[in-house]
Amino acid sequence: VFANLWKLRPQPMRAFSASVPFGQMDIEKVLEVFLPSTYPRTFGELSVPLKITGTDYYGNALKVIETGDLRKAVAASAAIPVVFVPVVIDGCVLIDGGINNPLPFDLLDGQRHRIVAVDVVGLPQGTPGKLPSRIDSAFGASQLMMQSITALKLKASPPDLFLRPRVDAYRVLDFLKVREILAETAPIYDEARRGLERLLEAETITG
Repeated sequence: VFANLWKLRPQPMRAFSASVPFGQMDIEKVLEVFLPSTYPRTFGELSVPLKITGTDYYGNALKVIETGDLRKAVAASAAIPVVFVPVVIDGCVLIDGGINNPLPFDLLDGQRHRIVAVDVVGLPQGTPGKLPSRIDSAFGASQLMMQSITALKLKASPPDLFLRPRVDAYRVLDFLKVREILAETAPIYDEARRGLERLLEAETITG
């Protein structure tokens, strides 16, 4: 995996290419490294309905994708500004869906379904009083913005179950720390189980 990622690293000479911005990686190629060959190619291959979000860069709006190329939709949703090149779908330039709606549980019908929302954005980490680096400042600013949006949404119309695993110590590009992250967030499993049990019990009581 690491060898394949190394091949995708930004090349200095690519700065002269107008099609690939300097310093940015192609998120679609990155996903090809991590996604298994059995991963569906289209939404039509899924057995469960799925909504994927991207942010319309020029339209200043959330774009919800439910049909077509599944992998391209996932890439658009994960196209973090500056880090990854935006993804174009149907002529629409899309970046990370979290910029517009970091926790889009409001896209689901709460009257028909129980809604479980999981926030993995995290918060900036560091020593109070110490100035963050340029990179930390950029990522931290986006985290603070997303958390502000999420806080307003939770106050206005909270989901049936809200989970927030402790991921503050990890960055969005920590691709190779999957096992470590899963181990660190293990306590959330019990919290999720208890929460789901409460929801199921409530449904049983109300009939």
